[in-house]
Amino acid sequence: MQQADTHADLYLRLSLDREGKTAIERQEADCRAWAEQHGLLVRQVHVDRGRSGYKHVTRKGFDAARNAVTSGAVRTLIVWKLDRLSRKGTAEVGPLLCEFDKVGGRLVSVMNRLDSTNSGDRLAMASLSEWARTEAETQGERIRHAKQYLRGRGRWIGGQPPYGLRIDPGSGRLTPDPETSVYARLIADEALAGQSLVRIARLLNEHEVAASRGGLWQVGSLSQLLRAPAFAGLLPETETVWDEERCFRKYTSVVRPYRDPHTGCPVIVGEGIVTVEEQQWIVAALESRTRLRGDGLRRPVRRAAHLLTGLLFCAVDGCGTRMSKNGTSYVCQGVRLGHTCPGARAMAVRVEEAVADAFLSRNPTLVAQWEGSEVQGRRGLLFAAVERVWVTRAPGRGRRFDPEKRLRILWAGESHEE
Repeated sequence: MQQADTHADLYLRLSLDREGKTAIERQEADCRAWAEQHGLLVRQVHVDRGRSGYKHVTRKGFDAARNAVTSGAVRTLIVWKLDRLSRKGTAEVGPLLCEFDKVGGRLVSVMNRLDSTNSGDRLAMASLSEWARTEAETQGERIRHAKQYLRGRGRWIGGQPPYGLRIDPGSGRLTPDPETSVYARLIADEALAGQSLVRIARLLNEHEVAASRGGLWQVGSLSQLLRAPAFAGLLPETETVWDEERCFRKYTSVVRPYRDPHTGCPVIVGEGIVTVEEQQWIVAALESRTRLRGDGLRRPVRRAAHLLTGLLFCAVDGCGTRMSKNGTSYVCQGVRLGHTCPGARAMAVRVEEAVADAFLSRNPTLVAQWEGSEVQGRRGLLFAAVERVWVTRAPGRGRRFDPEKRLRILWAGESHEE
């Protein structure tokens, strides 16, 4: 006798996987007991925790359990109850039974006492699967109605509130958490001061301030927190899009403030950590540090850390490659990349001083603004006035940098070089 005839797989599912719940363990115990009574050994247990049997979501456990039977690894798949297998009705259960029939497999529902190899039981499975679908639809409608009722009254509709906030049991609205709100406000103040998320995460971790789910703070979790509408006391709503292939609406990762359908205004759901205006400033600052790529994801904008990066070019004949900072000098990238160019090189301090002196001598009214600006501000002034700067190669090693001989600046709007 083959192993497929003496073994069975189990499929277990729980829609809401909450701490302290034992539903999965109880399902497994009942299924194992049935298998033992019928002389079958459990080969593998497939589990989907926190996965809906009604919504169009990926269920890796379900796919693995189905493939175990259709591939011939086992002939029997045991579920605790039919609605644990699926709540999509005959649209999903029907094709599954047909697939099992083709390979001589069977589906067993322990609590329903059904076996798909019995014709009468197959009819009952079809009927129960439709009842499960109808029940899911009814429950979904009740939930939607309840959420709409709560939204209309400015109450929290469910889920974990952002770090630093909790739900007041009396009013059902957001209120600062006495234990974590002080750290949440610290995060907001640091962001308002222009600190990077990396610095904020490092500050929190150095002082052993645990993240919302425990462990260390990360840039991603900070960004999500600062952007959350509820962080500013607004009711959140997850954006949905229409899936043309599957013909249903699916959730995206975009969370935005929920707007009242009658007034079009965001709904206030309690007291946030920041004001709406403060959050708008923070989000704008975060957006300025990232750019939207073609894949729809945001990536950090790499800011040049040196004054002349992007302006300096190697003037060796036939080269024209950009120069970048390496150590204390700007160096032709062609040399660094292994090209045949002998390469121009210039001490960073000397070439930056020369370019700055030339720029300010042409624009004396900008001296005060230049002196009061950091590197990024100075770069903005230069890029508005300079097309590029050419640096020639020194005639010999160890020669002192001479701006008059080795530096040529092409100014914006001019066709000649100085």
